[in-house]
Amino acid sequence: MTQYLYGAKVQGIQSYIFETNRLQDIAGASELIESLSGEEGQFKDLFNTVGASYNSEQLIRNAAGEISYLFKDKESCAAVVKHFEQYIASKMPGLSVSQAVVEVAGDENLVEDSRRVQRMLQEQRNRPSPPAELGWMISERARRTGRPGVDFAEKDGLIDRRQQTKRAAAKGDRLYEKLIGKDQPYGNNDFAFNLEDICHGGDRAWLAVVHADGNNLGKLIQKLIPDLPKGKTKEGYRKFSETLEKATVAAAQTAYREVLAPVVEAEAGNLKRRLPIRPVVIGGDDLTVILRAEHAVSFTQTYLAAFEAETKKQFGEYAKELQLSKEVQAYFANGLTACAGIAIVKPKYPFHYAAELSEELCGWTKKIVKAIDKDGAPSALHFHKVQASFVQDYKDIIEQELTTIGGKRLTAGPYFVGNPPAKAEGFHRIDDLLGFMTTLKKKTSPAGPLRNYVGELRVNEAAAAQQLDRIRGVNKPEVAKELALGEEQIFRKRTEDSKEIETTHLYDPIQLANL
Repeated sequence: MTQYLYGAKVQGIQSYIFETNRLQDIAGASELIESLSGEEGQFKDLFNTVGASYNSEQLIRNAAGEISYLFKDKESCAAVVKHFEQYIASKMPGLSVSQAVVEVAGDENLVEDSRRVQRMLQEQRNRPSPPAELGWMISERARRTGRPGVDFAEKDGLIDRRQQTKRAAAKGDRLYEKLIGKDQPYGNNDFAFNLEDICHGGDRAWLAVVHADGNNLGKLIQKLIPDLPKGKTKEGYRKFSETLEKATVAAAQTAYREVLAPVVEAEAGNLKRRLPIRPVVIGGDDLTVILRAEHAVSFTQTYLAAFEAETKKQFGEYAKELQLSKEVQAYFANGLTACAGIAIVKPKYPFHYAAELSEELCGWTKKIVKAIDKDGAPSALHFHKVQASFVQDYKDIIEQELTTIGGKRLTAGPYFVGNPPAKAEGFHRIDDLLGFMTTLKKKTSPAGPLRNYVGELRVNEAAAAQQLDRIRGVNKPEVAKELALGEEQIFRKRTEDSKEIETTHLYDPIQLANL
């Protein structure tokens, strides 16, 4: 029987979410993207709108703006294709979507057909969509966006249709349910709607944008495809997506429960305090959140460790349920690892740049860990605290801000969740980073002199060496031991991009200690 494999992909999610610094708009955009997925999501609602029959068993994937559905009849498929773009434009103005359909003769060819759909979707992305938010020349414009105004907001004055729909959606709690649990007890009075609400304002306040992404997901799928029992391709694909989503959500909830829940509980008596985090994306193997900067590294470390544990558990059960071969079951039982990037910024910093930086840091980390172990890339993270007023790529940041006059690097990242692999000589664990930070926060620590030492390293290494000798001389031996200030410890050699570089571990914990 001929079936029709339908694929859809929302374009420009990051730019849609982070186009302004208003957290209310960011949160609303995230909720709108999330509303496409789920059993009661907007995609299912579209079927009712066009008079087509929806079957959850035919849904292969629906997460993070990516949809794959197997239609049994041509008419229903045609109706969805015809109306989906218009539906998105009315419910989520400003978003564009790519669509593709291929005929499927049987489940045995579903894998290759899925690849064809993905290629077609990629081609569709290169075709510009007509703007859906044009207005008459005489139309009054929203001050923040320049688009035609449709309503008035108390603080912003005239707002456009896109802002209006985002702010209405910001009151939803789909993403908070994913982060905290379906029985989460919080409401609009507890949610942060301004960036300052997360960190409670102040000139010294810092926020963090965290972006995490799974490693080697494609290789896991490559192992799965040829091993799926005949007739179970569709079921295997669907359950794979569901299992991955379940593991990501469980890991996010673990990180919240272990790191942020105690903070929320401690602040419960302060009526002005809002939840110190705003989830942006939790779906597939992706996680993006905005949270108070002082908790960012601990939260991300806990998430990465929990993601490993959850994928081992969930995929181990998945492989047994589908009765995959013992070899593939053993491979799935190893689970997945993930990498993360953390951009630490002030609340008034342009947030679309912060989001791009967090993704770039995640990609930079992935590149390094995959060079160490291509098949078993370990979980790791890296962060950067933005203190410059201009925007640049992280490669340029390393060259211009984090490299001494002698060519040494001031950041020792990325940092590994567990012990670095044997081949990763010269790297540190996240626990090492947090340990150095804790020591620097002590009143007896030489935090100020070490900050001066790192600053001197940029311009005069000989003078910096004299400062370091004095720091060692005036402080107790245990302080030097806790901060690894020994001659053989202060710089570590490692290989990166086939080049040998030297890094110091002091700059990064100094940045965290000042949050």
